[in-house]
Amino acid sequence: MPGPFDDLEPDEPLPFEPAPRPGVETTRTARPASAKAVAGRDEPGALRVFVRGSTKRCPRCGSGRLFRSWFTIRDRCPRCGFRLEREEGGFLGAMVLSYIVTAGLWLALLVGWLIVDLPDLHVAALTIASISVALLVPLLFWPLSKTIWASVDYLVYRSGPDYAAREAADRSGGNGGPP
Repeated sequence: MPGPFDDLEPDEPLPFEPAPRPGVETTRTARPASAKAVAGRDEPGALRVFVRGSTKRCPRCGSGRLFRSWFTIRDRCPRCGFRLEREEGGFLGAMVLSYIVTAGLWLALLVGWLIVDLPDLHVAALTIASISVALLVPLLFWPLSKTIWASVDYLVYRSGPDYAAREAADRSGGNGGPP
């Protein structure tokens, strides 16, 4: 009976692999071709995917026009059909990215303010600057966080075994391409 990890075995026997024991039947399954070879496309590297995401472009093909408005991302890339939000709640990663950037910028503001303003700390001005950062940075960074998270999602999804099967990906909510 085949197991879930049979595809992980190499096609050729390894030099240190023990000889089969007498009386024990062994079967090998062929390793599936890589997602890159099966899909028939030239997949971008991780760095290129992140650069595309940080410039609000599709992580797979690099095309733009992914947003209907500042806060509304399209369901799929208009050029290659990449599903930009694979599942319900797919925005949580983008929210975490936005939170990390906002908290980092606020912390830098606080440390810089304390270095410049101590010993006479102007609390009211610091409070206004902090509230401004807390309100404006998430609003301005939101589109970038969506496309950067789509890049992370793309890198994770394309490493899965079902990436090459576009039909299976469309049926299961994956990132297979156009419907």
